[in-house]
Amino acid sequence: MFTDKKSGHDAGHRAGTATHGHHVPVFRQLLNVLGCVLAIPLYYFTTAHSRYPISLDIIITIAFTELNRYVIEGCRMAFFSREQGLDKRRALQEKDDREVFYLESQLDRPRIECVAAVVGWREDPDLYARALESYKSSGTCAFLLAGIDGDEAEDRDMVRVFNKVYPEHSAVIQIPEPFGEVAERVRSKAIAQNRHHDQPIDETEADAIAMQYCIELAKSILIEQDLRIGAPDGVRHLCLKQRHMHKKGIMFTAYVFSLVIADILGIEFLWSSDSDTIVFPDSLERTINTIAADADAGGASSGLVIHNSQETTITKLASAVYWGELYLTRSTPACTGTSDCQSGPSTAFRLAALGDILVPWYLQRALGKRMIVNEDRHLTTNLLLRGWKVMFASDVLTATDTPTTMARWLKQQVRWARATHIESLLHPRVYATSHPLLFYSMAKREFGPAIGAIAIIWYLFTSQQLVVFSATDLLLRILIGCVYNLFRNPDRLTGKGLLWVIPSILFYYIPLPAVHLWSMMTMGADGWGTSMRASGERARKESLKTAWFETGFFVVWMGILGGVVAKLFGIYFCMVWHERMAAILVSTVMVSFGAWRITIGAL
Repeated sequence: MFTDKKSGHDAGHRAGTATHGHHVPVFRQLLNVLGCVLAIPLYYFTTAHSRYPISLDIIITIAFTELNRYVIEGCRMAFFSREQGLDKRRALQEKDDREVFYLESQLDRPRIECVAAVVGWREDPDLYARALESYKSSGTCAFLLAGIDGDEAEDRDMVRVFNKVYPEHSAVIQIPEPFGEVAERVRSKAIAQNRHHDQPIDETEADAIAMQYCIELAKSILIEQDLRIGAPDGVRHLCLKQRHMHKKGIMFTAYVFSLVIADILGIEFLWSSDSDTIVFPDSLERTINTIAADADAGGASSGLVIHNSQETTITKLASAVYWGELYLTRSTPACTGTSDCQSGPSTAFRLAALGDILVPWYLQRALGKRMIVNEDRHLTTNLLLRGWKVMFASDVLTATDTPTTMARWLKQQVRWARATHIESLLHPRVYATSHPLLFYSMAKREFGPAIGAIAIIWYLFTSQQLVVFSATDLLLRILIGCVYNLFRNPDRLTGKGLLWVIPSILFYYIPLPAVHLWSMMTMGADGWGTSMRASGERARKESLKTAWFETGFFVVWMGILGGVVAKLFGIYFCMVWHERMAAILVSTVMVSFGAWRITIGAL
């Protein structure tokens, strides 16, 4: 199976060799902490002591977004300059051998090819076929690895789709035991042996032992299958299926195999995506180009658009949210190489950065529980903790799927918010190893919605304003954001899409404080929330108790907002006390009922 110049032993050895990131000097960590301390009064003065705090915030965000665009373009220019150097090397090949050897050592560059790992569970067959087909247009994808989190009858549809899309140079392998369980068992055994011999427990060493075991196991499976990876007639598309666990489980298995396969092929990068995501011809190449020339860059992710935006009213609103909000908010810390979230549908890794982090990432514990739903953010946190840069290629797009109903949208937002809280609040050491801008963006994201929610609830019960609201400030912020996105957002909304921009702002920001508070109160919940798009999964009904737990907060929140609006109108129209109370009660009930109808009542 090892058909390149490297022997199987050497390939396996390199695949299992971890790179321990880049040590951040103590002095730099002290400077980062000092910057974090200074960020607190900076955030306070830009909000509490500004006449137009929301407008000022969007202006600052736009400035960082433009800086990020400048930075990633500079990264690409650095890469292309190395390409030009390679051309000079070829022109001098007939010169003295000693000069050629020196030139090669100076101009060695990473190959811009990647292994693409696409994972999923019980995906809609048509959508999965479109996702797999999209990789055929990418010249950067040298090997495609599909991971299926399930091996029961209902999971065969995805295998059939894989075989239909890639009938040649492909294979399907049944993994006897999920590699995550293997790693956990080997790690526990290594720690137990140390305890038995009264030796100090080195968890990093135990992680390395578990990782190396998984690497060797993956290599042995590939050898047994005789796939001839790297040969002209060898396998270039591989499907792995294993017993159903969760997304993190299939990701771990797929990543281990990717390390081995990439090492066989001499590839340095991994593209990671989901079974509902469609890539464009330049998605992989331009995302990887942002980290190819910088050996300190461990990962990057692209921007996202919605491919099912015309399916329902909710998807139209969500598409406008991605256009107007997510493009801007994700760019703030990214300009310093500290993007705090590599999106699951569109992530690139330098494989040298993965070896050390996979086992601790998979076995993450928070609040006394194993975590399985914050896979993308925790991967990013592990990279940042080890000194790797994480970039955001905001001018590159990948098309992903979005929930089609209000209930599913809210569940997704809560799940993402829980992961954000866990990574932002429970890993403070990351702020010492990262630029202070990461802390600044965290503070703004974590405290802003919480203050807003508390202020609204406080006003409903006390009639006292904790935060001064300015309609002029809000309108100015919307105007500035929309104008900027129209001219600079790589996703060019036109025609009817623009009509959804203003409604999408209400759609996103009205439930945001409630999503923020509820997700913070339920950080330990580890349910996925939404089901997959396969018909059998969509047909399953959830219990009333589960529905209230997952979306009942929205019903309560909308009732609170209804009461606040009624109170404002009561004051404006000079109603007496009992009239205002009646208006508040009626408005609260009516708005709560409407929220119930579009969430719990729609199930």
